[in-house]
Amino acid sequence: MKIVKILSVVAITLLFCNFAFAQDAQEIIGKVQSNYKSIKDAKAGFSQSTKPKTGKSQSASGTIYIQKEKKYRIETKDQTLVTDGVTSWSYSPKKNQVVIDNYKEGGNTFSPNKYLFDYPENFYSDLEGEEKVSGRECYLLKLNPRNKGSVKSAKIWIDKEEYMIRKIYIVTGESTTTYTLKNIVLDAGVSSSKFTFSTPAGVEEIDLR
Repeated sequence: MKIVKILSVVAITLLFCNFAFAQDAQEIIGKVQSNYKSIKDAKAGFSQSTKPKTGKSQSASGTIYIQKEKKYRIETKDQTLVTDGVTSWSYSPKKNQVVIDNYKEGGNTFSPNKYLFDYPENFYSDLEGEEKVSGRECYLLKLNPRNKGSVKSAKIWIDKEEYMIRKIYIVTGESTTTYTLKNIVLDAGVSSSKFTFSTPAGVEEIDLR
């Protein structure tokens, strides 16, 4: 009987802890959403590390600009990615080439805006614990997609004081990618011209529209 009672207490405790963590995850998400809901745009520096299933790992750093809705620009030394929510541009100075295509939004395709503004609608969230990112105390949340798509799972680290996303870890069928954000500025006054792209003279255009 004692063993049964002990197991019952353990089971109740685990259920309570799981429920509390779920509640905490939703509360944290709510605060992040509230933080981002009123802003028009954002700017941040970032570092990126990608580990493909085969081949060498790659790393990059640069600047990201975001504007509602579905507009973003990612600038690194080797590539510039831009979308205005209708058209997307991928410019490679090394290849002297820009690829133009229609903007495509999948159910859980990665885009910066999705993780800053829309992730509660597309992912189930669980609080895994707490970790430091660049010396800042953060909540660590695990995200699982509600629908099948390119993203298999993800993790996000949320600043405990400012409720801003500091780090994103994404798992796809082909690779794992980590983004670490720094120098985040909300309502930075980013011009709408940042989210269109004019092909430089002499650069090859590949138009897939």
